[in-house]
Amino acid sequence: MTLDSEDVYQKPGWGRKQFLVLFVCSLLFMAVGVGIGFGVGRNHSNQEIPTASGAEKETATSPPSGSHAVDTILRNINKENIKANLRNYTSRPRMSGTSGGYELVQVLYNSWKSFGIDEVKVAPYDVLMSYPNRTNPNRVQLLTSSGDLVFQSALFEPALDSLSNNSEIIPPFNAFAAAGISEGDLVYVNYGRIEDFRYLTLNKSIDLKGKTLIARYGKIFRGDKVKNAQRYNASGIIMYTDPSDFNRGNTTYPNSWWMPPSGLQRGTVGSDGDYLTPLYPATDYAYRMDESEVLQLKIPAQPISYGDAQHFLSEMAGEEAPPDWRGDLPITYKLGPGFSNSSLRIRLEVNNFEEKRTVENVIGYIKGKTEPDRYILMGNHHDAWVFGAIDPLSGTAVLSELVRVFGDMLKSGTRPDRTIVFCAWGAEEHGLIGSTEWVEEYMKVLYERAVAYLNVDYAVDYNYVLYAGTSPLLQDSLYEATKLVPNPDSSSSAKTLYDAWKARDSSDGAEPSVYYSLGSGSDMATFYQRAGVPSIDMWFTYDENKWDILSYPVYHSAYETVYLYENFIDPDYTYTATMAQLWGVLAWNIANEDILKYDVRRYATAITTFINSLKKTFGEKWAKQNVNIGALESAAQNLTAEAATFYDKVHHMRSSSSAASVLQNRMINDRLTQFERAFIDCEGLPGRPMYKHVMFAPSMYDSYSDNSFPGIVDTMNEIEHQHAVEKWAVLKQQVSIATFTIQSAANTLKDIGL
Repeated sequence: MTLDSEDVYQKPGWGRKQFLVLFVCSLLFMAVGVGIGFGVGRNHSNQEIPTASGAEKETATSPPSGSHAVDTILRNINKENIKANLRNYTSRPRMSGTSGGYELVQVLYNSWKSFGIDEVKVAPYDVLMSYPNRTNPNRVQLLTSSGDLVFQSALFEPALDSLSNNSEIIPPFNAFAAAGISEGDLVYVNYGRIEDFRYLTLNKSIDLKGKTLIARYGKIFRGDKVKNAQRYNASGIIMYTDPSDFNRGNTTYPNSWWMPPSGLQRGTVGSDGDYLTPLYPATDYAYRMDESEVLQLKIPAQPISYGDAQHFLSEMAGEEAPPDWRGDLPITYKLGPGFSNSSLRIRLEVNNFEEKRTVENVIGYIKGKTEPDRYILMGNHHDAWVFGAIDPLSGTAVLSELVRVFGDMLKSGTRPDRTIVFCAWGAEEHGLIGSTEWVEEYMKVLYERAVAYLNVDYAVDYNYVLYAGTSPLLQDSLYEATKLVPNPDSSSSAKTLYDAWKARDSSDGAEPSVYYSLGSGSDMATFYQRAGVPSIDMWFTYDENKWDILSYPVYHSAYETVYLYENFIDPDYTYTATMAQLWGVLAWNIANEDILKYDVRRYATAITTFINSLKKTFGEKWAKQNVNIGALESAAQNLTAEAATFYDKVHHMRSSSSAASVLQNRMINDRLTQFERAFIDCEGLPGRPMYKHVMFAPSMYDSYSDNSFPGIVDTMNEIEHQHAVEKWAVLKQQVSIATFTIQSAANTLKDIGL
């Protein structure tokens, strides 16, 4: 995943899809806008979400009416097929715009066609892509004052097994990092967060202008590290994987899943979607802007391994870094600037280039029998930085198996009520490009007809527990599906995936933990934050209480191979098959419910919680500036009341012995799906028109993590930390917009609403 945009997210990818941890009990921290990223690849927020208030919640104590179809999905998922898919897909590097990427598109297209679904299409887009220069790879050098080379970072990751010994592997690079050279003094900036930069410049009075920076990967999206460096006038930035975040073991790959000293993380540092056609699809008739107008990053950036980073960090001068800035390298971490040997200097050379290339999505359809104009979309990206055995191809292998199972059901006469769309996206790793362009092309249709988008950036990065981010609307649909899927852990007494999930990840014991902050780490981002489609992102992951790491260790490296997957991630493919079962059952249930299981009360409860957090954090300051928080609270109260009334009405319709008419059900379902769209503001956030969701959007300082009320929180961050007193007018406007939006959402639940 990009999360980057993995990125995951890092994103991961979503990093992917990925990848990181926020609890609602940490909403105070969240509210001040200090974006804690979700690892390097995926959104690993773990904030506690309040249960719905009002009438007693429904539970899935018995199978739905379509239990025969659900049983068919559960029985027919075949682990051997998934294994064969993954081995085939990871047989060579699969980066979009390369021969390996184009080949995989054809493999997916041909196999999906053979499975007998109604239609399969390839959706191409001509977009701006970024690649490294193979003949002149990027490098970081330690030089003497006379120019003699003391040390140079590896131009390629050395092969540690037969799989990683492949001439198609791209050299290390950060996509969309500017070509150029940065020379001079080196400064260590910890994770490169905005608060790290403030600490160095304000507390330590270090002038970063013209300096080359070195930062640990993690905590926030890598592109935001580069933006921060550029904001503080640095001339370049190096990013590395510190063993404190990526190696907690005694052995490393290929003997374990831990990142070896030679491993490094590729990833984009760019924004989402095609640079040349912002907000519009990159079709053949599209107007394209000049590259010089749209490329935002002007300084070079480059990833290196922690084995290489040690050579640079160990030579640094300056004050010793604070305790929480120190990683696990066997050195004394120092801030700089410069080196203890004053004759040494750093030289960062980046030779990336941008080029227009075609990226391709594979889209498959099963037409609904009663509501063909209502869509449940299942998405995963098919491009990888190298082999991508975890990110994303474990998810692609699962998606293809589901196309086969649903195709067999179709042949036997079992067709869903609503249309199911299978989506394999291209160029996610470069910045969610394939999915963003497709959503932009079909935005008007999706806005009117999309019921849900279900994202699996990757299926499994470890075989322990389910992890899920969701719109509040889809939370109950997810719970219901997990109650129908068997627990993959045969040693556990828990019978269902729901029970296993609850036992391993429940903050209050009432129900499993989910997070609402979907971020921008994978392909659900554009669906959720621009088209307002209720979305989910889910995968199986490791025990974060056991391993306090930022993502799975070999993320985006050449060592993310099928050997790694089959030896250390999910050796018997049990959890991978369980993800296929969950994804399939969830999609089938939503595609066939007479009345959708969406619970609007969860949204109202979350909004009230977030407003209370804002009031606690900023209430006194807002009172002095006459910010109208009373109106915001009143709108939330109105929403809570309307949500409870609407829920009771829907609950009565579900439990009534007399069946509701098709028209009545359609009216209710339309209001449920359009409810998410009520939080979309056509103008977008201040300075960021790409992001339009008033409740949830990526933080200005970390694209992996969301802020609740992002327009309010980011503006308050500027007022408090940048002394931007002129922003109080913007703040009042954002509070007003949030108030209007919440009241508008309440109105959509009324029978007339005018």
